[in-house]
Amino acid sequence: MKHIGMDVHSTTTDITVLNSNGKKIFHQKIPTRREELVASIKKIPGKKQVVVEESSLSDWITRLLEPYATKIIRCQPQYNRLISESEKKCDEEDSYSLAELSYLDKLKGVHHPTQVYRDLREGVRAYWYSSRQITRAKNRLKAFLLFNGIEKQGKQAYSQRQRSCMLDKIKNSSANMKLATIRYWELDAARQSQLEHLRLLRELAKPVQDKVKILKTIPGVGEIGAHTLVAYLEDGRRIPNKRKLWQYCGIGIRRHESSNKGIEGASRQGNRCLKNALMIAVAHILTGCNGDNALWRIWCSQQAARIDPRRTRRNLARKIAVIAQHLLRSKEPYDDERIIMAH
Repeated sequence: MKHIGMDVHSTTTDITVLNSNGKKIFHQKIPTRREELVASIKKIPGKKQVVVEESSLSDWITRLLEPYATKIIRCQPQYNRLISESEKKCDEEDSYSLAELSYLDKLKGVHHPTQVYRDLREGVRAYWYSSRQITRAKNRLKAFLLFNGIEKQGKQAYSQRQRSCMLDKIKNSSANMKLATIRYWELDAARQSQLEHLRLLRELAKPVQDKVKILKTIPGVGEIGAHTLVAYLEDGRRIPNKRKLWQYCGIGIRRHESSNKGIEGASRQGNRCLKNALMIAVAHILTGCNGDNALWRIWCSQQAARIDPRRTRRNLARKIAVIAQHLLRSKEPYDDERIIMAH
């Protein structure tokens, strides 16, 4: 088995090859183009294991070289201390370090979803980005209004029905009407973009629509939350236990201790899309709009016990994540009677 480390950049790629004894036998710098990459891998004889670090190009590299390699590993960069903490760091050395880690079997691989889930993840990320664009457009409009002395109007400032009234206020304040028109145009464009992303998301989710319907039975989980959970949890079996699930969702605990002294707090890592979906589901539950259910009763009981609301919200998010994983595995809808009350 030959071990091939590839340090991939947008314009160039360094390739280093180690033989079955861990000896360096080849190095080459080539342009990051389809023809050169395929030709370089094809000319290496025998079984070969290719290693690339996870990046925006890694998925394309994997799909491109998969037919020509025995195995391709996409590894987590933050675990590769041999590279990140090395005093001798350059592209050639990085590719050699990847090949060496492959030879030593010291790599932490990244999960490769199937095509259906890969496309769905891309659609989910695009939708969440379009949602952030709406928030940015609203913030820019609000800042423009405040700069011109127009008091906060709540949702009226963003409403299409109230727009003519708002434009009259802007005109009476002697503000820049052209700039106001641009701010409203940005908001309309962001809303239209989100609508198009939602249509695309529904189209991409058709092959897994049965899973989406099951997750929508969970209180607080809406259409976008269900799509997000299915995209990343897939069939519910890729993450072995609940603690790793919480860590992956960004709702775990960050702990730094020594001799029983240290700090503890919410995790700063994990998947941001999953965390947003879970925390939004919790927010919907706390409004009471889902009616009386076990998750709402958990919130009420813990508030009566004077438990920190932030801790309770995180615990509810954890419970929803575990429920979603279980429903994806069992393919059964949510059953309120099976939820164990937290104390």
